Amino acid sequence: MREAILQAAFDLFSRKGYTTTTMAEIARTSNMTVANLYVYFDSKLLILHELYRPWLDTQLQALAESVRKFRSPQARLRRLFIGLWGDIPAADHCFANALIEALAVSPVGAGKSNTLLADVEAVLSGMIAECLPDEADGAARHPLLSHLVWMAFDGFVINTRIGDVRDIEQVADLMTRLLLAESIEPAAGKVSSALG
Repeated sequence: MREAILQAAFDLFSRKGYTTTTMAEIARTSNMTVANLYVYFDSKLLILHELYRPWLDTQLQALAESVRKFRSPQARLRRLFIGLWGDIPAADHCFANALIEALAVSPVGAGKSNTLLADVEAVLSGMIAECLPDEADGAARHPLLSHLVWMAFDGFVINTRIGDVRDIEQVADLMTRLLLAESIEPAAGKVSSALG
């Protein structure tokens, strides 16, 4: 029964999103009553937490394997960022967006599982370090870099869900060049400032 619930919820969260999926729909799709569903899970958020970590672990493992196929630091880093900011957000009908939605509508204090962010950042730090050449400078190895990259992931997840997938490759190229301390040409055209 538990597996049927998780399968139904994953399908519904992927297709419809977290906020529009109801416990009643999950129960109906699982061929059970809502009361029976609550025997297994106290809330929709708990169902999502049960689904999200293994899903994300699988995505990150596949990305790591893909990155390792490239030889140069440039190609590895570029693949890493395109995977993080393009491939994973688009996977399974933008399933990653379900967590963003859930956090946005959850009561204060009911957020992510306690270790999810720290665990993902540790994996990401390792992946970045594996891509870097030995002579890469300290900024490229700073522990807060993985936090910054993962916060960008959240933004790319939202943009992917709403169909705004522009510039992912350009951002990946820029980030790669920054981490490898390569020269960066200014963008063509006039740069406008939001500050005036």
